[in-house]
Amino acid sequence: MTKPPFTLRSVVAAIAATGLLVLTGCSGSSGHWQGSSGGGGAPQAPVATGVITVTPAANSKDVAPVAPVVVTATEGAKVTAVSVTAGSTTISGTLAADGTTWTSTTALKFNTKYTVKVTGADSAGTAKTSTSTFTTVKPARTLSPSLWTNALIESVSDTETYGVGQPVIIHFNHAVPKADRAAVEAALHVESTPAVDGQWHWVDNQDIHYRGQQYWAAHSVITVTANLYGVKLDDGTYTTKNLSATLHIGDSHVAIADNKAHQMKVYINDKLVKTIPVSMGNGHTIDGGNGNMIDMSTRNGPHVVINKEPFHMMSSASYGLVDKTSPYYYAPEKVFDAVRISYTGEFVHLRTWTVGDIGVRNTSHGCINVGDGNAQYMYSLLVPGDIVTVVNSDPELEVTDGLGDWTLPWSQW
Repeated sequence: MTKPPFTLRSVVAAIAATGLLVLTGCSGSSGHWQGSSGGGGAPQAPVATGVITVTPAANSKDVAPVAPVVVTATEGAKVTAVSVTAGSTTISGTLAADGTTWTSTTALKFNTKYTVKVTGADSAGTAKTSTSTFTTVKPARTLSPSLWTNALIESVSDTETYGVGQPVIIHFNHAVPKADRAAVEAALHVESTPAVDGQWHWVDNQDIHYRGQQYWAAHSVITVTANLYGVKLDDGTYTTKNLSATLHIGDSHVAIADNKAHQMKVYINDKLVKTIPVSMGNGHTIDGGNGNMIDMSTRNGPHVVINKEPFHMMSSASYGLVDKTSPYYYAPEKVFDAVRISYTGEFVHLRTWTVGDIGVRNTSHGCINVGDGNAQYMYSLLVPGDIVTVVNSDPELEVTDGLGDWTLPWSQW
């Protein structure tokens, strides 16, 4: 005697918690074709079979937003249509030609309830429909990344041209604990033409930079892909978005400013094209007037151009000198053709008030002063990422004072 057949309703109810839909009209719950009955009776006709599985399972909670929705058909079943929705939002997906799988291609949102509606057919071609829901995780905290040119240009443009010293920079709006940095780095990818064996380096707890052993080759093309959306950190923090950009490197512009010779040599694509007289930091250390000691030296080492302004308002107070009785104090004044090379206020800029010092002695408060004509030349030439290297000076430029990436030897990077 055969068992009474399961109805579709009873089967779905029995397995709804697993996200498994059995598309079957057979007796029993195996979903397989049945053979003949006992007692010498006539053989039974084959019965329809089919199993469709939905992942995430029905009623799942805290689903990772990067986990794909996958619908799989086995035992003769076929998937014919899938919709994954949250309100007016529809998740895209791809259905295999043989109807055995459907996989989502759009990332899910955080803290969102999704409805999955699956239409399929059993092995006999009978249409069946299943509906289930799941909810994505609500992060305890979020971490937002950005691709930066530097801290003053908080973006990267596919249409701009950068200098050969420009590192790839990803900045996070909050600190990334050391224990989580490997997970972040695993999501980061850089390709360049010509190829470079580069490395990532955390310059502080919010910024990770990428560079090679040497400056980029002129006219390199660098493609950055950061698959950071949905990366989970150990404390329940999740990163909030993916990033991508292409950086185009222009001609090689490298200027070498000699603190002792009072000359700056300018190289374009490794060829010396100009020698410019300069006056650099006077090297004095003074009390700024509020207990802070100020070293008015131009920092030694490779500086990366940060930005440039046709004019910039400068004052001694901008770097901490507020004592008006100091011979080095000066009120705000406008300087022209200003190319910034550090965050602490080093510029290559025009100096007109003591032109007799340029090429002769160092009398600036730390900037590289140049004369009329040469200032306009440097302003026109240099772009963010170009290199201005200071030699025969002291102290060394710090890694975090602007883009001091190239001050670190490769063995330490």
